[in-house]
Amino acid sequence: MTKDNAAISDVLIIGGGAAGLSAAQMLGRCRRSVTVVDSDQPRNAPAKGVHGFLSRDGVKPGELLAIGRAEAEQYGVTILRGEVRAAGGDLQQGFEVRLDDGTRLRGRRLLVATGLVDELPAIPGLRERWGKDVLHCPFCHGWEVRDQVIGILGNGAWSVHQALLFRQWSSNVTLFLNNRTVPSQAEAEQLSARGIRVVKGHVESLRVEQDNLRGVALAGGPEFAVDAVVVGPEAHVRLDAFFCPGPDSLCPSHGRGNLP
Repeated sequence: MTKDNAAISDVLIIGGGAAGLSAAQMLGRCRRSVTVVDSDQPRNAPAKGVHGFLSRDGVKPGELLAIGRAEAEQYGVTILRGEVRAAGGDLQQGFEVRLDDGTRLRGRRLLVATGLVDELPAIPGLRERWGKDVLHCPFCHGWEVRDQVIGILGNGAWSVHQALLFRQWSSNVTLFLNNRTVPSQAEAEQLSARGIRVVKGHVESLRVEQDNLRGVALAGGPEFAVDAVVVGPEAHVRLDAFFCPGPDSLCPSHGRGNLP
């Protein structure tokens, strides 16, 4: 496609992850012309494998997306590498997006499948271990850390629920409150009944040796040996290109978009 391509697709899909590719594949099968724009920044890129996906359990995230791209492309779907910097339009006149290299694409419909971005607490060692031995979902990762020593890093009310969930996979679970989580009386009783240890104090860092997580260190306090840490990140929708600054934005209230 040229930087001022005049062709118009039936559907522009922003985001080439599992959701965007699933939509592209079906729309292609419906004989619609489809263009997918993918920035190649999948949320699950750090994970060792995808689990709970029948017939693909354990497949690497990148391999799964490669399979999905090939399946969509066999139905005539066009997949472009790029990042959407601006978007605009409406149902009457169609939609247009501008990519980071200046390319402009047009579509009769616009499907936004940009996914989420995980924001982790600013604790040394946490981001580096994310998707390895710093985890968040018991259904995605619980089997891999079964019967290990698991630490739950307090990052809000959700952390209590995470601790109770991971207790199904291990009898050695510790909830580090991290000055961010305050269990209610009922929750404290649940934690106690399940044998989950609760530790007060701020988590200062994670100790990593030879590319393996070894412990959780409290500020001015002791260090606790762990094999894995669980944390619930704050998830933000990846919608920078569609941010609503006012009347010119692409949103239900304003309509046209932020294209210059």
